[in-house]
Amino acid sequence: MTVNPVPEGLPAVLGRRWLLLGIGNDMRGDDAFGPLLARRLGEAGHPAIDAGMAPENVTGPVRRAAPDVLLLADATDLGEPTGTLRLLGPEDLLTGGTSTHDPSLRMLIDFLTAEVPLEVHVLVCQAATRELGDDPSPEVLAAIEALATSISQIA
Repeated sequence: MTVNPVPEGLPAVLGRRWLLLGIGNDMRGDDAFGPLLARRLGEAGHPAIDAGMAPENVTGPVRRAAPDVLLLADATDLGEPTGTLRLLGPEDLLTGGTSTHDPSLRMLIDFLTAEVPLEVHVLVCQAATRELGDDPSPEVLAAIEALATSISQIA
């Protein structure tokens, strides 16, 4: 199965001054989506921060960067095929089920938008596994590579 590497709405976001914040745990399989994507984009010269499991610890660099758009990249369970990518709005976090970090992401968004006038989107990837010690699935690794390539072509 081929996953669309460009979620609907992403090209418009990338047409503005943006910053990607990768969120997740490298030691829990596909939960590494956010950090792996952030590192891959950073290596390609794009504005990205690997926030790991503590995005609240990087609010200073986010505020200093003063992007127009903040993209939070995280693993999810939307009941879609593994590696499926979606671009969601912060209001989608209120319904639950979009991230393993929902409550902290909602607080992070509220904190940052109170401090900095920015638009926030959540870039999610359907995970297959988030068990401690698992490697990321081939589908999520392929989604990261395809997404990073697409972003480099668009931005």
